[in-house]
Amino acid sequence: MKIVIINGQNHKGSTYHIAHMLAGKINGDIKEFFLPRDFGEFCVGCTKCFMESEKKCPHYEKIKPLTAAMDEADVIILASPVYVYHVTGAMKAFLDHYGYRWMLQNLCLKSKEYAYLQLQAQV
Repeated sequence: MKIVIINGQNHKGSTYHIAHMLAGKINGDIKEFFLPRDFGEFCVGCTKCFMESEKKCPHYEKIKPLTAAMDEADVIILASPVYVYHVTGAMKAFLDHYGYRWMLQNLCLKSKEYAYLQLQAQV
C-alpha cells in the first residue's frame, strides 16, 4: 500500500510523530512532504484550475510532485498542528491549490482513503 504524508510544518514534532504512528499501523511505503519546504506558494485565485485545467495553474510545475504522489497513493495523510485555531498557513495554502479536486464534480481523489490530523497542545 502506498501512503503519502503531507506535513503542514517543517519540523518533526508531535503531529509528525502521530502521523507516522498512523502510517505505521497501515504498514505501507511512505512518501512524505513538508510544507512550506516542498511547496510554499499561495493560490492567486485565478480559477484557471476550475475553468480550464490544473495545468494552467501558475504553480503547476512546483506542485506537480505532490500531485503525482497523491495520485499514486492509496492513503493520504494530511497532518497539521493548530496555529491560531486553524491549520498552518502552509497547509491552508496547499489545500487552496487543490480546491478544484475537492469539488463534487471533479473528485479526482474519490478512490483514496484519507486521514486528517490536526493537533493542538495545551498552553
